Amino acid sequence: MSESINIGRTIARERRRKGITQEALAAHLGVSKAAVSKWELGQSLPDVSLLPRITAYFSLTLDELFDWRDELSQEESAALYAEVYALGEKDLGAAHERLRALASEHYSDANLLLMLASLLTVWAGGMATPFASAGEKDSVSDADGLTDEALALLDRVLEVATDPTALYLAQQQKATTLFQAGSYAEATTLLESLVRRQDTSAPTMLLASAYRKLGRNDEALDLLQAERLRAASFVLSALMQEVGMRDDAAFARVAGNAAEVVFEALDMGAVNPFFSATMSLEVAEVLRKAGEKDGALEALARAIEAVTLEHQDATDSPLWDRMADRLDPACAGEAWAEHKARQAGEARLLIRQGLAERTSSPEWQRIVSDNPRYRDILAKTPR
Repeated sequence: MSESINIGRTIARERRRKGITQEALAAHLGVSKAAVSKWELGQSLPDVSLLPRITAYFSLTLDELFDWRDELSQEESAALYAEVYALGEKDLGAAHERLRALASEHYSDANLLLMLASLLTVWAGGMATPFASAGEKDSVSDADGLTDEALALLDRVLEVATDPTALYLAQQQKATTLFQAGSYAEATTLLESLVRRQDTSAPTMLLASAYRKLGRNDEALDLLQAERLRAASFVLSALMQEVGMRDDAAFARVAGNAAEVVFEALDMGAVNPFFSATMSLEVAEVLRKAGEKDGALEALARAIEAVTLEHQDATDSPLWDRMADRLDPACAGEAWAEHKARQAGEARLLIRQGLAERTSSPEWQRIVSDNPRYRDILAKTPR
């Protein structure tokens, strides 16, 4: 019997709450006491023709009788996602089967389906886990099949979701999945409909002002911090992407300095602890290609320093005190907090490994191998 069908448990609970004996309930429904007992023990289910009479007797809906919830709490969804992710580190095939079972069981839960679709997209990109062996990765190796599964779940989210944020995130994730699969034209079409071509800062500020006039200062502060977080994250990401795309030394220097100022001034280390290291490495690579040895080494040294710093706690920053629920993984439960901590540790290790590989690469050694500062950087590079 499916564990998701809890009619017997509901009947037992409601019967005791109303102080009714099994005999009295059986007499009302026209069945034997033994039948009611079997329902409550989970050994059998009531005949479907009895369900309307049972719900009427206890003043329940059918969903309440079945103890059915079409949406899990944030903490429950996060714990299930963390469970599948962790299983994927040990056995990708088993994790895939568990993911399918969860998607089937919670096929109307937009939030969980969105999370599971994002994990399928990760698997389709060959990133099931940073430390999986080649053999383990091959166990879930059908990238096209995984992509199709992810897109099917995302289409289901777009069908059942009513929350505008969930709909937006589903469209964004679908574009990400299409882009990763090489369907650039489809991704572009979807993204063009998402990108806001008009300035939203004016209505945001007006809404914050309206909240203040109504004495709803908490809502005004929440809105302003959320918008600042979005804007700061976009500025930093845009600068990094431009540095890589333009491959121009002059721009790289200016963009790197601007990003550092924004990053420090807005306490973004509490939000994106790895940005400074990755941005500095981007700048270092551009300057190396341009033959600017001193500037390249200076940027490389900043990357090494940034990756060795301890993480800031976002909840300690006065600039993000209203974002605690969004930035603190513990707010979604212990399982999610442990999952995010493990992910952060994996990301830090991967960045360190990548940094060590780039620092000692032939491209760097060809131009600065005889430089004492370069040898000092090599000695400080975490392995």
